[in-house]
Amino acid sequence: MSLNKLIPDIAGSIMSGLDDLFTSDEERLKAHNKTLETLNQPHILQALTTLEEAKHPSIFVSGWRPGLGWLCVGLLTYAWVLRDLIIIALSLANRLDVVEMLPTIDTSQLITLVLTLLGLGGIRTMEKMKGVARQR
Repeated sequence: MSLNKLIPDIAGSIMSGLDDLFTSDEERLKAHNKTLETLNQPHILQALTTLEEAKHPSIFVSGWRPGLGWLCVGLLTYAWVLRDLIIIALSLANRLDVVEMLPTIDTSQLITLVLTLLGLGGIRTMEKMKGVARQR
């Protein structure tokens, strides 16, 4: 079981136990909101860290995330488009013996990395949809 699923499950168990301690719906709601706020704290801290990194003048601090994104785009472009075009060109040139030397890329790992990088982008999209995003 992943940690991301385990923590909310534990929090839910704690909350159901705490329900017996609170006498009113208002107290239960306050306790529930406090638990949700605590669970979201790491995500908020990560987003703030990312914002601070992006502001940094050094390319080694602010550029690693976009650099990693462009690396993923380049590798996926090779894996999904360029490699096939190279194979077609080699077959037209009767050089299929060289095809075996072309590197293959495990795109499942790249997709996982891309989806992870886009995670905050998904949050930004949700903010825009809810109308709470800041305009630049």
